[in-house]
Amino acid sequence: MIVQELRRIYSLLCIFLGESKNPLDESYQLQFPCPRCVENKGEGERRKYNLEVNIAKGVFHCWSCSQHDSDMQGSIKKLIRIFGNKDLMEDYLDAVESLRNSKYFKLYIDDGNSGYSIIDEKPVLKLPDTFKKLNKNEINSKLERDAVKYLEQRGIGWDIIDSFNIGVTSYDSKSPLVGNRILLPSYDEFDALNYWTGRDITNAPKRQKYFNAKAERKDLIFNENKIQWDADVTLVEGPFDHIVVPNSIPLLGKVLTKEFKIFSDIFNKAHGNINIWLDGDAFKDVKKIYGLLNHDKMYGKIRYIPTSEDLDPSLIYERYGKKGIIDHLRRARQINEIEL
Repeated sequence: MIVQELRRIYSLLCIFLGESKNPLDESYQLQFPCPRCVENKGEGERRKYNLEVNIAKGVFHCWSCSQHDSDMQGSIKKLIRIFGNKDLMEDYLDAVESLRNSKYFKLYIDDGNSGYSIIDEKPVLKLPDTFKKLNKNEINSKLERDAVKYLEQRGIGWDIIDSFNIGVTSYDSKSPLVGNRILLPSYDEFDALNYWTGRDITNAPKRQKYFNAKAERKDLIFNENKIQWDADVTLVEGPFDHIVVPNSIPLLGKVLTKEFKIFSDIFNKAHGNINIWLDGDAFKDVKKIYGLLNHDKMYGKIRYIPTSEDLDPSLIYERYGKKGIIDHLRRARQINEIEL
């Protein structure tokens, strides 16, 4: 049994992969020419069908180039991100959402009767129900006034608030941990929401400072839609550092490994230098990230930004404004081998 949503997904794949070797049937396992193999080895690869896509599991795998290219396996969403476009991504996510809401999914796929499940395509991420974007001309509640006051104290004005779609979340009895926070959304390269983080502004005792979306952080880049890969890119720790440092990527922590999407994108997309700018007391973490990145095509292009131990980019911006950020970016330098 093939439902309309699965046929729709199949048609979307054919748009940028070409026709499948095998027709769509109840196995859901399709074979296509691999576009990466064609890029690397030439047009003759179009006669081979190394790329396997399982549209019910939501995954793909090239039996040839995935052995040396980690990009060539994973979710269908990842495949569309690499070789498709924004319209295809929107259509695919809509088809997946329709499938998950269908009676067929609930009775057949989701129950495991087919042996398959769309395991890698979670429901489309949404902002909390009580989210409201801050608007300079519509500050109506105490929560909004408190949020604006907090941001102003950190030196964050309306230019940044508007640019990064910053808002607030009011109290919700269904999800009390989400409410009463300043919320910073994140969007992928297709302008689709891929993450959000909420910062508490109540100062209530024992309340956790940050509450985040349920998403695998290693698989996303915060505000990927804002990155200019042709220019120097700066890696910072958190979203509040990110919004004050131009062309930056927050690691959402101090860790970077080869499994992170950020790592593969740096080697596949970056053409400028990569600056590492963590908190002033995190030089050990800086050295680990520096050593991880400073090889192959990125060798000699990795820099770090020295910072006083009691400072981080957001605090520098709060105290010294844009001039303080620019002054520190100008201090970016390589790490001597003896320091590693």
